[in-house]
Amino acid sequence: MKIPGSNRQSIQQRYRLPIGKRLSRQIRGRRSIRGSGLIELLIASLLLCIGVMGLVSTWAFSYRVTQLTDDRGIAYNLGRQAIERAKMTGFTNTSEGSATLYYDGDQTLQGSSATARFSVTTNVVSDSMQSGSSGVSGGVPASTALRTVTITVQTVSPVQTLYTTTTYLARAGI
Repeated sequence: MKIPGSNRQSIQQRYRLPIGKRLSRQIRGRRSIRGSGLIELLIASLLLCIGVMGLVSTWAFSYRVTQLTDDRGIAYNLGRQAIERAKMTGFTNTSEGSATLYYDGDQTLQGSSATARFSVTTNVVSDSMQSGSSGVSGGVPASTALRTVTITVQTVSPVQTLYTTTTYLARAGI
């Protein structure tokens, strides 16, 4: 039969520690338990920050890819419009040399490069000339000439070529 309070004596005898040392171990144990909550919180917040940084970098990358895709689509449209203008002007009325037009992001013609986002350069070179020099403004192509029209679309700042295409103009038309 157990006597109440006898359990306390058996614990003290089992560990053979004075009451003061037992109490100090219990206090130290409680302090480490309290401190581990703060350490766990710091580690969890570090892991959360690393995850958020990964998400932000993924978002920034996808934004740049989307922006580049939009720019290339606009550049393609501007390049095709320039080719069609050269074809509609015709063999004799298309001026020899180089001309640059500036457009904003909405494909609206701008007066200068200050407010523009895209530059469209049209370069016309004839293989034979009646008068003047090939590729120089004011030259007159020969009636048998084959005229090469090259369109280059670039971003204004930073300068990056987005689209280049070439077509030919002949007296009979192509």
